[in-house]
Amino acid sequence: MPARAQEWRATAQVGRVTYGSSPVGTGAENATAVLGLTRTAAADWLGLSAALPLGNDPFWAVLAGWKRLSTRGEAGGLLDLSGHGFYQRDRVSLVGGAPQAAGAGFDARAGAFTRSGLLSLEARGGVAGERSDRSGTISGRLLPAADARLSLVRSPVTLQGEARAWWDGSNRHTWTGGALQVLRGAVQLWGSAGAWVSGGVSGATWSVGARAGVGHPIELQVLARGNTFDPLYLTTTGTTFSVGLSARLGRGPAALAPVAERSRDGRAVIRIAARDAGGPPSIAGDFTGWKPVAMRRQGGQWLWEARLEPGVYHYAFVGADGTWFVPKSVKGRQDDGMGGVTAVLVVS
Repeated sequence: MPARAQEWRATAQVGRVTYGSSPVGTGAENATAVLGLTRTAAADWLGLSAALPLGNDPFWAVLAGWKRLSTRGEAGGLLDLSGHGFYQRDRVSLVGGAPQAAGAGFDARAGAFTRSGLLSLEARGGVAGERSDRSGTISGRLLPAADARLSLVRSPVTLQGEARAWWDGSNRHTWTGGALQVLRGAVQLWGSAGAWVSGGVSGATWSVGARAGVGHPIELQVLARGNTFDPLYLTTTGTTFSVGLSARLGRGPAALAPVAERSRDGRAVIRIAARDAGGPPSIAGDFTGWKPVAMRRQGGQWLWEARLEPGVYHYAFVGADGTWFVPKSVKGRQDDGMGGVTAVLVVS
């Protein structure tokens, strides 16, 4: 994505931590410390994490990324590409010796989406593959995969229903479930629940999490999940949990003098002219955890409003094609300190 409004964060976690999309860490039984570096945006994501177990579990490291390409407008096509590489080794053989596991995986899916008011629907199909070396045994798999997701966004709540399927020969692994996300100021809460309904896997899956600002640019993050299964690697993970801190990297805007749109008794209202958006836009900022939230049409403008705690917030808009932008007509527009542009909102 363009440099504007992207967010780099460094994280440190402690808990029973595993990585959910490769064999590494699946047998974790003791406390683990994990350090990570991520870049998050609307249309792409990149992350590097490494774990140093505090018990006898193995050391592991994962590099992963995701990219979305999509057309403009309220309906169109999309292409999602993701990949990861992983490495795992016993703590006693960190220097010399062969790794317990190493390899890479990918996922490529194309599909279509449509949006209407508060609802959006997307469906995708493609393939997922992996090739790995586990203690000298080379393996590889390539599975057809498909999913569909229906979302309802009514700020500050997002509801989702989803179905996923992978075909392993004549066997089909199917999961269905839903998710809920609530965003209130600097606090974000989320949870999901579902079940494996075919493919020799059964039982409910769940996850809950929260993130909250504890002082710019630091966030507190808490996460727990249970009964995960990876159809590509055929690995299972029991209950995992972690607590940690995340810090935004890079210097913030140099000046805070410009004040965006308006703030009235904690009620923030941000508008953008329809001619400047080029299609249905989303807004993302400190108040959304930099995750895009749909705006609503009002005449010749797109509108977002919410009740926020007093303070200074930074934000940008996200176009239908995933491009981040801030029109020159927006009040509070300024350099974000990383080669891009954001806008400033002051809530009194």
